[in-house]
Amino acid sequence: MILTKVTFTGIDERTDLKRVKQLQKKYPFAEFGVLLSYDWKENGQRFPNPEILARLEKQGLNLSAHFCGQAAIDLAIGKRFKVLEQFSSHIRLFRRCQLNLRANGLFSNLRKLPPIPYINEVIVQMHTPELCEQFLTGERPKHLSFLLDASGGAGIDTPIQILTSPGTHIGYAGGIGPDNVEGKLRTLLEYNSKEKFWIDMETRVRTEEWLDLDKVEQVLVICERLLKEHNQL
Repeated sequence: MILTKVTFTGIDERTDLKRVKQLQKKYPFAEFGVLLSYDWKENGQRFPNPEILARLEKQGLNLSAHFCGQAAIDLAIGKRFKVLEQFSSHIRLFRRCQLNLRANGLFSNLRKLPPIPYINEVIVQMHTPELCEQFLTGERPKHLSFLLDASGGAGIDTPIQILTSPGTHIGYAGGIGPDNVEGKLRTLLEYNSKEKFWIDMETRVRTEEWLDLDKVEQVLVICERLLKEHNQL
């Protein structure tokens, strides 16, 4: 399969943006996710004050917005006003956004999900391949992609279960970090398919809950080597 991105979720208030920019320049396939929630104050240090978005302007970073909690549900069910009111001044920072929610109760809404301004790709978190396959059997908007993540950001090492659907961008997460990314990524790269995919990680590239750019760089070095081995760089 063909790797498109390696996503690191999420930038926080201690993240050295100068170093992020250096890593982005050296490893163009890297993407950095920002966790966004109405209740960011209660959700811990992974959720930065949304004011951080102003600092991300004009940095030239590959960024994705990861909406959580009620904000993700509101986007899914069409109640966009509150979300866009809180975040819209910076929505141009992102080309992808992710809805972190329990998708199975919202299938009918997601099947009719209209595009979000400035966002090219809307990612729906799916907790099992079976759930994703169930959704893929029906009609869906072309701008939807899917992240298979049984861990749900908890850092639990879950086996890679490959799921392909022609023309569908599918991501893989679940306890990925410097210690195991090589095996997991090799499994995906060596799968006999031309479908595109990405990998996403969160807990295992953090130290004491803060994004650890040393761990991020360890992952990127491994990914670059594997991509060169598979003639994808």
